[in-house]
Amino acid sequence: MGIILAIVILLIAGLITASKRIEKKNKKLRQEMEMANPLPKEKQHLLAYGANLALYRSESPRILPVKIDHETLKDGLSSAWDVSNQEEAVQTLEWLLTEGHRAKYDELLMALKAGQSFTEEEVGKSQECYESAQEAMMKKLSFAKSDFDRVNTIAAWDFDRAVNIARWSCILGYITEEQAWGYMERAADSASHIFQSWKDYFTSFAFGRALAYEGNIYDILWNGKELLEEKDSIWNEFGIKRSLNRK
Repeated sequence: MGIILAIVILLIAGLITASKRIEKKNKKLRQEMEMANPLPKEKQHLLAYGANLALYRSESPRILPVKIDHETLKDGLSSAWDVSNQEEAVQTLEWLLTEGHRAKYDELLMALKAGQSFTEEEVGKSQECYESAQEAMMKKLSFAKSDFDRVNTIAAWDFDRAVNIARWSCILGYITEEQAWGYMERAADSASHIFQSWKDYFTSFAFGRALAYEGNIYDILWNGKELLEEKDSIWNEFGIKRSLNRK
C-alpha cells in the first residue's frame, strides 16, 4: 500500500507540475498577442466583461484576435450557437442582451436561495449543480454564504457570452468592429448597473453555468481565482462600474 500511495502522489505531483507549465505557456502566448494587438484602455474595459469565457478558452481578455484559426472558430460558433451569418449573430446577441437565460432561470435561482427544493424531473440537474457550485466556490475561492446573498440573477452568464460572441462574430466578419464594440458596451453598461463587484459578477456567471448549462463549475474556478486574486488581472485593473472609469 505504501508503494502504491507513493506512486499516486508522484503522479498527482507530476500532473500539477505539467498543468502549471501549460498555464505559464498560455500566459506567455497571451502576453505576446496583447503586445502585438494593443487596444485602448476603454476597450479593454469592455472586454473585461467577457473575461470568464475568454480565459476558459485560453484566450486573452484584453484584445480582439484569438489564437484558434478562423475555420475552427466558425465551426464552433455554428455548432454551439447556430450562428453562421450576420442575421443569426445579431439575433443571438440581441437575445442575450435583452432576455437571455436569466429570463427563465432567475426565478429558479431565487426559489433555490429561498430554500425551496425541486425534483430532478422538475429542474433536471440544475439544483444539484447549483449546490455543487456554492460548495466549490466556498472551498476553492474562499467565498462565504454572504457572498451568494448579494447575487439574485444569472445575468453575468448572458453578458459574458454576449461579449465573446460579439468578438467572435467580428473576427469572422458577421458584424463590423463598430457593431461589436456597441454590443459589448451594452453588456458592460447593463452589468455595471446590476453588479457591485467582480466577485458578484463571477458568482452570477457560475450560477448561470450551474443552472442553465447544468455544468460543473470546477473548470472555471481557476479562471475566477486568476481574475479575482492576481494583481495584474484585467478585473483588478478595471472596476465593475464603468461610469467611474469614464472621462
